[in-house]
Amino acid sequence: MAGRTEAKMDHENMYEQEIDLKDLLFTLLYRWRPILLVAVAFGLVLGSYKVVTGLQSQQDAALVVESREAYEEDMVSYEEGLDSYEKNIENIQTAIKELDRYMEGSILMKIDPYDKPVASADLLFQMEESVSQTEGAGADVDPADSLVKLYSSNLLRQMDWEGLERELGVEQIYLRELISVSGDQGSNTLTVTATYLDAATAEKLLETFLENVDACQKNFTSVVGAHTVDVVNRSVDTVLDMDLIDVKKNNGDKVMSYQNSLTNMEKARDSLVEPELPEELSKRKVAMSGIKYALIGGVGGAFLMAFYFCMIYVLCGKLHTDEEVKDQFRIKILGVFGTPEKTGTLSSVDRLLERLEGRAVRPAEDDVLDRIALNMINHAGEAKKVLLTGTIPEETLRELADKLAGRLPQISLSVGADMNKTSDTLRLLAACEAVVLAEQRGTSKCREILQEKEAVDTLKKPILGCIVL
Repeated sequence: MAGRTEAKMDHENMYEQEIDLKDLLFTLLYRWRPILLVAVAFGLVLGSYKVVTGLQSQQDAALVVESREAYEEDMVSYEEGLDSYEKNIENIQTAIKELDRYMEGSILMKIDPYDKPVASADLLFQMEESVSQTEGAGADVDPADSLVKLYSSNLLRQMDWEGLERELGVEQIYLRELISVSGDQGSNTLTVTATYLDAATAEKLLETFLENVDACQKNFTSVVGAHTVDVVNRSVDTVLDMDLIDVKKNNGDKVMSYQNSLTNMEKARDSLVEPELPEELSKRKVAMSGIKYALIGGVGGAFLMAFYFCMIYVLCGKLHTDEEVKDQFRIKILGVFGTPEKTGTLSSVDRLLERLEGRAVRPAEDDVLDRIALNMINHAGEAKKVLLTGTIPEETLRELADKLAGRLPQISLSVGADMNKTSDTLRLLAACEAVVLAEQRGTSKCREILQEKEAVDTLKKPILGCIVL
């Protein structure tokens, strides 16, 4: 009793049905007719329902008016938002272009702030003694202070910028930021600095500025009286300009800020969704909505049917391929009959699927029977009494035995119905010397095949192999 229990447990542990994904896929593909039929039915039902409800809503006058007002309000809001974003984007793009143009044309932005060439000079102003005594008698104000203010506000304006443009090939707007003037009324001096990419040109700019001083002095003498302007502390040097470093950094940050603002603004504009015309106002919208729901229904119906067939494949426990007999039950395959050829409407689709699966070539029945007979003779050895049984109908077993009888003259072939249901087959099993199983794909159940094998192994009868129909 313990030995039988162990044998049963071994069989149950040995068998574990596996899912062949390729076979599952083609099983679904071969079911394309019902899947397609259900998909079309679901699509028609859902699409028709959507069209009917849409047409009914168009007959409701109050609903139509309400929908039109809501649509117009949404449209106005959308257009205002879109226009606002477009203007902001245009302004930002203009600012970016202007800044890029400045960065490209500006000489100052191309100067190395860590090695900045600078030409500088101080202008010292003094009033003639006679003028000073006349105008400044009894006053605390230094008459030369007015000279510092006058020159600092006029020297840059009266320079020959156009001549410098022609000579250096640089626009006036970029030349102006290369020369700076700062006055100190306490010392009656005006400090002038000029810079450029090289020290020679910086000194040239300073020289042009100083030439302008002489012309201005002649003009201003008639206004403020006689005075002198002396150039002192003139020099050319290279310096570290921390202010220029900050200016360059600020301009770089400004470019990045503009780019980020532009990106965010474009995303916000693109996120605007134009209001769709409600179904209550458009028959075309109703038709398009019906088509959309028909597609959704079709896909949903196809998915449900595919899921249904997958569950059938997984849960039915039936034999799907001849490879399962060999891999799961460790039984040799004596021969495999081809599946019936598909006929009827659109059978060419089934034949195409068979070619893709590799089942398009079907061996002739006589060739399969000859192969089965030869395999039985080779594996039978000394066994002369062989039992043909299986879970398929008894009529099919007897028909198969009749076809094999003439090909097995030295073997006595007896037929037994499903031993899981017929007791007489168990008596034939006890009397035979070997067993041949016959099972059918899509019909025979794997659990019943396992029970057959357990009964055969319990009586220690060899299984020559399995015939797969």
